[in-house]
Amino acid sequence: MMGFEHWYRRMAHIAASSFVSYYLLPDDGWIGILKKVMVLSLLLACLIFDLVRLKGRGYRFFCLRGYEEDRVGSYVYFGIGTAILLLLFPQQIAIPCIISASLVDPVVGEVRRFSRNLSYIVAFALSFLIFYSAWLTSPCAILVSLISAAVLVLSELKKFRYIDDDLLMQIAPAIVMLLLYIILGEGVMPRKLILPLVEVK
Repeated sequence: MMGFEHWYRRMAHIAASSFVSYYLLPDDGWIGILKKVMVLSLLLACLIFDLVRLKGRGYRFFCLRGYEEDRVGSYVYFGIGTAILLLLFPQQIAIPCIISASLVDPVVGEVRRFSRNLSYIVAFALSFLIFYSAWLTSPCAILVSLISAAVLVLSELKKFRYIDDDLLMQIAPAIVMLLLYIILGEGVMPRKLILPLVEVK
């Protein structure tokens, strides 16, 4: 039976999808500047925390996996990926990539305990559903979603020592989606998913 740390990691991973609430604030004016500063500040705090953790070898952060104790934590990689998406990519690309990485990884981790092959099928199906839901208003929704889901699964398959899948699962499909947007033209982009709650005049 899995303990508290295991389920804490799973819930924290899923909760990371809430970062898309970034788009509830407008891009214009001082609020637009403030929300970008907040993203960078949170990322910087995360980096400093992990640096302190790595310097103080005697301290074990309770939710870390064993292999993370002597390397950069997965949460740092996830934070870097999310910050890049929020600050540099259009929300139609950023939102499904962040939500897919947040949800697919923990779900696949649980399914993999029973069947590795089934976990890949679940990963593809779930990520396709997320991408398709986000791109539903695009004339190329199925094509973009199939390719993006395949890239996300491939990103999760390959393990690197110094590049975590929490980064790759966000950035790899985002780059592919951006390339598809460039190749297929401006008309392929769907409508925005989240509109700001307030307007800056």
